[in-house]
Amino acid sequence: MSGLRTAFAIAAHDLAREFRRPVAISSVLLFGVASLVVLRLALGGGAKPDDGILAGALWIVLVFAALLGTARAWASEREDGVLDALLMAPASRSTVHLGKVIAAAATTVVLHAVLLVLYLGLFGAPPGSGVVLLVATVLLADVGFAVVGVLVAGLGMRARSRDLLGPTMFLPLVIPLVIAAVTASLSAWDLSNDSVTQLLIFLVAYDATFLLAGVAAFPELAVE
Repeated sequence: MSGLRTAFAIAAHDLAREFRRPVAISSVLLFGVASLVVLRLALGGGAKPDDGILAGALWIVLVFAALLGTARAWASEREDGVLDALLMAPASRSTVHLGKVIAAAATTVVLHAVLLVLYLGLFGAPPGSGVVLLVATVLLADVGFAVVGVLVAGLGMRARSRDLLGPTMFLPLVIPLVIAAVTASLSAWDLSNDSVTQLLIFLVAYDATFLLAGVAAFPELAVE
């Protein structure tokens, strides 16, 4: 329990810092909003696009917003030169990693919540309980984006080419997540799809796998 309290304290500190000076968050939101507006105009103005195009438009924006957001998981430590001090703190490195994941997940959820509301306003909401399925899919995907993004950022935090390394590693790793999320999102417009439960179970398993992998591997990855 003390480890969890420490992880939440680290996450709260990171979130307070990000929202106190929301330059990066504002940039990601601006990118997402502009992308959705451009996609809406490009996909026919007042006409309603095909359901597949609707799901694709949503996840194009969410994936790149998550990439930009999670890339800053270790940015403040690098910028302020306190990375070594944090890693030498009494808390275990696994706890530090977990705190970073919690902060990244919370930030991603907030960003995607704003973008999802705008998306539903521009493109229309799925019928009936499809909205619940869409929201659940986005939430599960956000956790996956966070655990993968923090792990990748941790891998490259001492690398000189980390700005290039991050996207190069992040995007291939989240391809299975994105495929499952897009397919589940399509089911939000077609609730007769019987594979929804399996897709959600896959998303949960994906999140848990990378979370456990990151917690187990980060103490070794953080060694200089």
